[in-house]
Amino acid sequence: MLGDYKNYEPIIYRQMKNILNKNLSHAYLFDMNHNIYAEDMVLAFVKSILCKEHATKEEYDNCAKCKRIDDGNYQELKKIYPDGQFIKKEQLDELQKNFNTKPLESNYRIYIIYEAEKLNASAANSLLKFLEEPSFGIIAILLTNSVNSVLSTIVSRCQILKFSNNKIQDFIKNYNITDEVTLYKLSFTVFGISDKNNIEQYHRDFLDSVIKFINFYESKGIKSIIYEKEIFLDKFKEKKEIFNFFEFLILFYRDVINYKLSRNIMYFDDYEKLLNTVSLGNSVEKILNKVNILIKKQKLLKNNINTNMLLDSLIIDMENN
Repeated sequence: MLGDYKNYEPIIYRQMKNILNKNLSHAYLFDMNHNIYAEDMVLAFVKSILCKEHATKEEYDNCAKCKRIDDGNYQELKKIYPDGQFIKKEQLDELQKNFNTKPLESNYRIYIIYEAEKLNASAANSLLKFLEEPSFGIIAILLTNSVNSVLSTIVSRCQILKFSNNKIQDFIKNYNITDEVTLYKLSFTVFGISDKNNIEQYHRDFLDSVIKFINFYESKGIKSIIYEKEIFLDKFKEKKEIFNFFEFLILFYRDVINYKLSRNIMYFDDYEKLLNTVSLGNSVEKILNKVNILIKKQKLLKNNINTNMLLDSLIIDMENN
């Protein structure tokens, strides 16, 4: 029910309630902002249009229409997802064909386009025509985590609602995360994953590789260069991966400072032993210098710098600071 989110997302909740109390627009664009409540809240908003906002959970549980919406069996609601890397024109053509007839079960027909930034050129043009000549009772809902990547002419024809950016504490609390806390915190912060179920083995392996690098470097120092193929080059190949590698290291050494100063650990809760070891081997000043070096090296990724040279210079500069 939409009311379930009143205290979690009060601003957008009020915006949705205002919309429901007035004449509905033909198109809405939701900037999801990786919000952990966003997708469920949008679906609750859709149910309030197609059915109604139920007063109690019992009333909702007994609603056959809402159950069919949940199960994907309600014909007045269509969901469009990317087919591979893109949303294709054929998907929009099929949607328009299905929506040529009048609704049978509601005053409205709604289509939701997930990851709207992935509309390819022809699909975007097809959607644009649909938005420019809206039929009565048809409502478009576009969802995106990258509103700046959505065609501006499409954005201009939608009413825009923006979710707030969750804090990491919200993510942990919402999913009641007690195990692999570091993995989930870093996945949320660095990879932008707002759904616990989207964390994959890749993310676990990535964290393991970063921890292996830290152990090698902190124990062997400048000699770590000898192992750079094993601990870096074989693990982090794409520019984005290398950028995230630096991001993990920056957050780790900031947590070393937190540990050393008896502050709350922000990310590496599961690695207190490693934090203690690195803390004992480095002064606060040395750790701060390492963080600054990492930030500077990360910025160099914008240039076409050789990754071997980048890692060599990183280790050398952190050892000589």
